[in-house]
Amino acid sequence: MLGLISEKDRKAFALLYDRYIKLVYKFVYQALNDQERTDDLIQEFWMKVWEDPSFLKCNEQGSVQSYMLRYLRFRVLDVYRETLKDMVSIDQLEETMAFNYQDITAALDEKELLLVIREALDKQPYVVRKTFWLRINDWSVEETAKVLSVSKKTVYNKYSESLSIVRSHLKNNHPELIEDFNSALNGKKIFSLRTLFF
Repeated sequence: MLGLISEKDRKAFALLYDRYIKLVYKFVYQALNDQERTDDLIQEFWMKVWEDPSFLKCNEQGSVQSYMLRYLRFRVLDVYRETLKDMVSIDQLEETMAFNYQDITAALDEKELLLVIREALDKQPYVVRKTFWLRINDWSVEETAKVLSVSKKTVYNKYSESLSIVRSHLKNNHPELIEDFNSALNGKKIFSLRTLFF
């Protein structure tokens, strides 16, 4: 995508913008707590991306998010040094930004992951979709079989099928979310929004 933007592909730029604008805005605004400075910094950032996106890089999963927020973090510190020196110390600001980064990205990653999972399963048969959401919400095989009026073997098969479908969709379309998905399955992360998709 960055390569296409460097060639002035407006569609690629729009896709990147739509994907990250909420994250960028929330991150910068929470750090600066000033609408005008936030708007100025964000406008400057997107102009820089359009003019020469080479300052951004993708990680191994194909995500540009960490590089994007690292750049914005330094720009926020620059703004702070220039205009907000008397309000709070650099150390305090860096601590706040570190907390905001983890909090904001975790929430957005979870929401994005859930939307992608829903997208992957959207056209699958009812039993496949329902089995996935019941099992991911810690329903037992017996409970799932009972509520869906199917055998336990069917639950095992349909859940396995749903996992394969989701993993394939992530691999082909959202490789940066594979680690989050695997962590969720291993109980390292709680899907606080998952019940929205029942």
